[in-house]
Amino acid sequence: MSTTIDVYPTTSHLPLVEQTRARTQELFQELLDRYEVGSTIEIKAFYPTDNDTDIRYVNKDVAWAPDTHLGFAYWIDGKWDSSSWPSCFPVGDDDRISEEDLVYPFDSKPEHLGLWSIVEEFEGLLPPEKLARLLSQDHYWYEYRNFAGPAVASTGYGLVAAALAEATDGVIASFDSAFECEHNGETAEEFLAWWGDRQIAFYGIERFTQAPNT
Repeated sequence: MSTTIDVYPTTSHLPLVEQTRARTQELFQELLDRYEVGSTIEIKAFYPTDNDTDIRYVNKDVAWAPDTHLGFAYWIDGKWDSSSWPSCFPVGDDDRISEEDLVYPFDSKPEHLGLWSIVEEFEGLLPPEKLARLLSQDHYWYEYRNFAGPAVASTGYGLVAAALAEATDGVIASFDSAFECEHNGETAEEFLAWWGDRQIAFYGIERFTQAPNT
């Protein structure tokens, strides 16, 4: 199955998509250069469509907003390699703890009634004041890569998450084993301290040197 990485902001700031794209590209190029891979990465933000011949790229003045669903295409040395799929979702009523959640099998705490259910993942993990800021937000990001996807997209989607967390003082988490649960709640800086290195070690440098259609 696909794996996902979530970003939970603690500010209401909605960055430009271009800022996310550019920062992700910068982080990816820094990683490739640190390992002397010799490749040049380019990332293009686009609107997903069923028609691959009619690709529409995101203008530089477009900001993220709830219900924004995009693709980030990764190009290695001028050739397309793969894509990942970041989205910004609103926090809806279905995301909040209801009276039904207070009983078995959910057993949510009564004091959590009406709160965003993510409170149960982060309570005791984040400082109370940071958790309160997170819970006051009305949106979050969800970034996924396809099952058994190429190394480039499988690395890039984590860097997209880091770029978004960095811009929004957010925290990063995965609840479907994109990485070990002990990393949930990390800041962008904490996440970046290990993510890229682990991906390079897992896939090997050669997987980042040419696009698969070359």
